[in-house]
Amino acid sequence: MRMSPFHIALASVLIVSFAFFLMRKSRFARTQSVRLSDIQLGPIRHQKLPDGLEARVLKFEPIFAEVYPRTHQGWLDGFMRDANPEPEVAIWEAMALAYQSFTEKQSLSLDAKKEAFGLLLMRSAGNEQQTLSRAELKHLSRADAEVLLRLYSAAPQPVLYEKH
Repeated sequence: MRMSPFHIALASVLIVSFAFFLMRKSRFARTQSVRLSDIQLGPIRHQKLPDGLEARVLKFEPIFAEVYPRTHQGWLDGFMRDANPEPEVAIWEAMALAYQSFTEKQSLSLDAKKEAFGLLLMRSAGNEQQTLSRAELKHLSRADAEVLLRLYSAAPQPVLYEKH
């Protein structure tokens, strides 16, 4: 199986903190759990990101630095592994907007910020109700989680994987 760093991050957070679903590429989507140890990085598919994407990545890198620390090259490497990096960058932009809007309005512990990040990763792959029903909140109230998830307005993008 080959997955982008975005999906690896999603799987990592969800395995540790939440139940999560992975959708298979098939005519009929089926939910299947996958062990983190079975996930492998996909190959570099782009030697360079399309024009403008690197600048977009630079904008959200600092927003997640505290809860998902990566080097600039690490971020780029992840997106260069995606078959189509633009939609992946758009997911992270939507997450960054929601995360920043939520964290700017209140004083949160690092654990609460990490939980908010995990909720957004989970929400990026599912809808608000699925995310709330599976969330194991320890640092955020349910009301706070609901506010955060309403700030994420992008459509869910289920995690797709390739089985090799």
